[in-house]
Amino acid sequence: MLFAGVTEIILRKVYGFCNSPLYINDPDYEYIYAPNQKVNRFGNHIRTNSLSMRSDELSTSDSTVILLLGDSVINGGSLTDHDSIGSTILEKRFLKTFGRPVRVLNISAGSWGPDNIAAYLKKHGLFNAKLLCLVTSSHDAHDIMSHQSPVGIDPGMPNKQYSIAWVEVWDRYRYWIWYNFLALLPSFESEKVNTQPELAESTVHKTTPADSTQKDSLLKAKLEESGIRKPGVGFNPGYRLIAELAKNAGIPLFIYLHPETSEVEMGHFNVQGKEIIAFAKENNIRLVNEFDLGVKKEFYRDLDVVHYNNRGQVFLANNLYPIFTEYLKAKP
Repeated sequence: MLFAGVTEIILRKVYGFCNSPLYINDPDYEYIYAPNQKVNRFGNHIRTNSLSMRSDELSTSDSTVILLLGDSVINGGSLTDHDSIGSTILEKRFLKTFGRPVRVLNISAGSWGPDNIAAYLKKHGLFNAKLLCLVTSSHDAHDIMSHQSPVGIDPGMPNKQYSIAWVEVWDRYRYWIWYNFLALLPSFESEKVNTQPELAESTVHKTTPADSTQKDSLLKAKLEESGIRKPGVGFNPGYRLIAELAKNAGIPLFIYLHPETSEVEMGHFNVQGKEIIAFAKENNIRLVNEFDLGVKKEFYRDLDVVHYNNRGQVFLANNLYPIFTEYLKAKP
């Protein structure tokens, strides 16, 4: 009992269990972080404003506004502190450079597609923005809303706090714990190789050029099919809706295309990413290809497919700063 009690306190005070950022349902854009939150989770401070943006509260004095639109890539979730997300980094840098606030409003939620974003903008407006930047990835091409919100169903999107930290750990992380436990167990095949070195040595296959070519082809095919795949049918209509909102309001829009780690290994975007590139070209929308900016796997979280670590958030901010500045200087 003493062990359980001490562990409960550690889980709460040190790791922030029973203090998760909460979500709310929305009839238009499915779900989003609940508004007006200030929580500490895994050593990170997470804040949302009254409109559920991962940004400080808006003010009537906000004369220069940029909308940074996306999913968990820019949101950061519980694993990224408020001061470490790209939008906060940019606001601080603009204040230091210009001597006045430039708001970079972070409108995002985990697993949002462009249609979620478009629905948010249609409902809440464009906040007199000078510029819209959509950060997107290949899997967003078919990530279409189902209007079946996971809030309160998916343990990763709670609508209320757990009352016992032990319960939250088990409910949310049991599969991860079990997976890593199994990974520690030696495989039967490894044991066979280690106990029969003579056999392993005598049956070594000599690699030929044909073998290498086949292996390279299989690896290429595997990479092409890897990454996040969404079940939506057709190209996400949100891209066009966001473009139309920006055009009708006379606000510049550009797309920032961020690769998944499998694409970084390939050195180019997969079929879904190429669909986004084609859409931008066909509709005369500027597209910033992150491959052209030197993206590396070291900017991603360990064992993650798409999310930036803190270095990656700085990388994003460093890439966006000169582009944002270019538009702001051109805007009367």
